[in-house]
Parts: sequence; structure tokens; C-alpha cells
Amino acid sequence: MKDTAKRALLALTMTMGLTTAALAIEPGQGVENFRLLDQQGKSHELHSLSDRKAVVLMVQGNGCPIVRQALPALAEVRTQYRSQGVEFLLLNSNLQDTRELVAKEANEFKIDFPILLDDSQLIGEALGVVRTSEVFVIDPKGWQLKYRGPMDDRLSYERQRPAKNHYLTDALDAVLAGKPVATPYADGVGCLVNFPERAHKTSHH
Repeated sequence: MKDTAKRALLALTMTMGLTTAALAIEPGQGVENFRLLDQQGKSHELHSLSDRKAVVLMVQGNGCPIVRQALPALAEVRTQYRSQGVEFLLLNSNLQDTRELVAKEANEFKIDFPILLDDSQLIGEALGVVRTSEVFVIDPKGWQLKYRGPMDDRLSYERQRPAKNHYLTDALDAVLAGKPVATPYADGVGCLVNFPERAHKTSHH
């Protein structure tokens, strides 16, 4: 069986509970288990991280300047929170981004996060991914989504500015303290991720 087919089968097997109608998981809802391979061929299963205090998943895409600008800040957040039991992963749902191309991007831009390859797009569809650079904060206690949106409000399509709202770190502080997240959703910027099957289904509704 080819490697791509194996990844698709693994993703399908781990997401049998995800319906095609669930195209936008909202904070407060549960995140189903999944297993994907990263750019180095290592397998990652979401629910195997049950010993973590929180899981942060950022949507990545090759060549996206917004992601490239956001990743150094995400690395800083990882340095701050990893010792507190927070896991950080990237998710690539772009059909055109093969493992080889993703690995090349990671090497070129010194990205040392695992980049999970969602080449079947099942996970991206289930999460309701629209743009890159969006982050998902998941609480392993019940696997509930606590926050989705940008890391902060520093980036825009035109320029960078000092951040006034630190959504990601605020969400992590709340989850670690066992408190509600004050801002569970925020709008952000990023490169569009194309989901042909999603568009096909929508056109027939």
C-alpha cells in the first residue's frame, strides 16, 4: 500500500465518528481522535496525549507568509508553556503540499514543530479549517475545544502591529488553571485552504 493511501486509511479509521456535516467545531464541542503522520514519517495520535495539560494545533501551509511570520511567536509560546505540559503541533491540510515539500519548507525555515499531513483533508474538514495560522486549543480532559482563532491580533494582511490581545496565552492560562476561556473564539488572518470536496458538497445542498 502506498504511503499516501496508508495515511488516508489511518485518518479515516481514526475519524469514523466525524460526520461530513461537522464542518465547524466550536469551542465547547468535543474533538474526535485522529492519527496522522508528520513530515518525518512519525505517527501522532491526538488522544495519546491524554497526559498533557493542553494541546495546541496550528494550521500550517507551505509558502504562506502569515504562517512564516507567526511561527517564531508560536515557538516563544511553546518555550513558555511546554514545561507546563502543553503539546504543540502543526496541521497541513493543503492537497498540494506533499511530505517532501513540507519537509523542505521545514528545513528551509527551521520549523522544528511536527507538521501533521492531512492529505485526505478529513481532519481539516472535521475541524472546519478555512485559513492557515488559526490555532486550536484542546483540553485533554474530555477532549473539548477551548479556543480557536489567531494567536493574537498582531498580524494583519497589510502590516504587523503590537498585540493588544494575546488570545492563545490567555486561553492556555485559563485551561491550565481550570477556568473558562474568556475569549473562546476570535477572527484572524491567513492563507485560504482549498477543500474541493467541501465545495462539492456545498454546491449540492
